[in-house]
Order: sequence, then structure tokens, then C-alpha cells
Amino acid sequence: MYIRFSFLPMALICAMPLLAQVDPPEDDDDDFDFSEFELAAPPSKSFCTNKVLGQTPTTLIGVSYDVQLRHDLTANSPVGVMPSVGEEVTINPARAFNIIGNFPLISKNNLLINMNLIYQRQDYSMEGELQHPLNRSLAENGLNRTATLFTVFKPLDDKRFILGQAGLELNGDYDFGLQSLSTLRVPAALLYGFKPNDRLMYAFGLSRTYLGGPLNYVPVVYYYHTFKDQRWGIEALAPARAYLRYRFSSLSLLSIGYNVVGATYRLNDFGDFARELDEDNPLIARDVELRRSEIRAGINFQKRLFGFFWLVAEAGYRINYTFELDRDGDFLRFWGDDTPYFIENDLRDTPYISIGISYMSP
Repeated sequence: MYIRFSFLPMALICAMPLLAQVDPPEDDDDDFDFSEFELAAPPSKSFCTNKVLGQTPTTLIGVSYDVQLRHDLTANSPVGVMPSVGEEVTINPARAFNIIGNFPLISKNNLLINMNLIYQRQDYSMEGELQHPLNRSLAENGLNRTATLFTVFKPLDDKRFILGQAGLELNGDYDFGLQSLSTLRVPAALLYGFKPNDRLMYAFGLSRTYLGGPLNYVPVVYYYHTFKDQRWGIEALAPARAYLRYRFSSLSLLSIGYNVVGATYRLNDFGDFARELDEDNPLIARDVELRRSEIRAGINFQKRLFGFFWLVAEAGYRINYTFELDRDGDFLRFWGDDTPYFIENDLRDTPYISIGISYMSP
């Protein structure tokens, strides 16, 4: 197994919905940013708004294309099974397509409700004759994520607010026929926050998340702060993501930091692939899910092209945290739980690049 860095376990401590900008497929996992809401009219003086001055612009519709450079994957045997039935392969640049939408449902001074729609498609190209069911599933089927997230911003007065989020997501190696709705997963979060002034917002809460791969319940700290010069700022949903932002002008900005991306994916064909090798194959299992989580440390650049259309580009290094397999479907794994996975794999770290176009809110 690879060596986990000391800060990596902390990256599990968070849930997140969609970023206010188009980020690499992260996206999202269930990453969220409550600052993505827009008011339909100037806010009442008795209620605080949902943004700080100078923050990253809000994406209404965005598409992006992501590439992870060539790297290796070792799909191992079930824990405790000998002899080994593992397989090491080289993954040619792994490519992903992402599309997100952010639609206001209610936009009032005292209540904001948004609906986010997310679709992500991850493709893998591998060299050699594939035998291991995990490698075959990734190469032949890829991974899909389809999600909808509802986010609520409720100001209590001009200094306090409540943030809430709940969603449904269907993740797996399915094709356009989708998969059983019994595999729907439900991320959620609730935070209580304060806005002392127009340059600072912070909140604390609890989240039900798959950001670390398996289901977990973790604390959340939301912190947006623009410094007095309004060029520098911090945008964080700690410790799952944190960026230092520099605004060149109202038309371009640069951010540097990290983002944790994760979800759980049902591998519907895993058992069938194992049976094709041997009816008594130890890899055969029911309701197998890939617990996938990675940390992306990089630089993000955004610039307006024309009108409300912006270029969004990012480059950095993808650090694998979890790429393990569980059987028997969905269940809770708290941070620090040392219960062995069904199969523990080795996915090598690699650089990544991402480029996209976003239609930003006016």
C-alpha cells in the first residue's frame, strides 16, 4: 500500500457540495459552496447576504475536461486470500468530462434555495490483457456520477445565518441504462454561521459525507475572508478544501490550494467478471463498491472571455487517498476505523490538468 501523508486523514473531515466555480471532478464528489447563491433583488438591511466582497464568481452552467497523466494501478487480492490473484496495470492518461448546473429555486432576502445538477464521466485506458474484475470494470465501463443537491441559505438577521444541504447521487459503472435506485446515496450537511462584516463569513456544523470514499459523519468549518485590499482572500471549507485567492481585477483571479474529491461507486459487473475467470474465484462478491477519494493540490486560474463566459483552468498533483473495494454495499466507516476493506489496492499519484468554460452569474 502507498504511504498516506500525515495531513491526509484530516481531508476526510468534511462534506462538500458543488464549488462556486467549475473545479476538476470533484467536483465534486459531494463538495459544496454555499456562496454560490444569487439574490434576485438587493438584500434587506435586516438580513445578511450570502457572499463576501471579492470572492470567486458564481458558476451557473459549466463544462470541463480533466486529464490525469499516465500512472500505475495494482488491483490486489481479497484481504487474507493466498495465493495472490492481484494484477498490476498501467493507466494511460485517464480522462473525465464534467458538467454542472446551478439553478435558483427561491431567491428572497430572507431565504435562498438552489438546486445543483451534476454529471461526471471518468474513462480509463489500460495496457495489456486485463484479468482482475476491478481493472476490467474500469477499462470497459468507466465510472459515472449523477447527482442533484439542494442547498439552503437562511439568514436569521444581519449577522447570523443557517446553511443546509441535502442531495441524492447515483454513482457506478452503469451505462445510459443507469442502475438500481436502491444504490442512491444521500449526502447532507447543516451549519450555523456568522457574518461580522461584508468581508468575512464563517460557520460550523456537521456533515454526512462520502468525500473520503465510504460513508462518514464529520465536522465542517466554513470560512470566507477577503482582506482589506480586496485582492487577497481565503475560501475554505476546512479541512476538505482551502484556497488562497488573488484577484488581478474584476475579470481575472488566481487561487492556490487543495481540494478533496471523493465518492462511492457501485461496480455492477464485478462479480460477473470474476465468474468468467473461475466459478470459485475468491474475487466473487455481491454489492461491490469502489471507495474513491483523492486530494488535488494545485493552482486554479479564471478569466473572463466575453460576456458572462469565463475560462477556468487548473493544474496540480493528484494524491490518492482511497481506492479500495468494499462488499455488501453501503455502510458507515468512521475516520480511524481500521476494519480491513474487501480488497485494498495501490493507485499511484500523478499530475493532472483541467480546463473548462463557465457561464457565470451577472
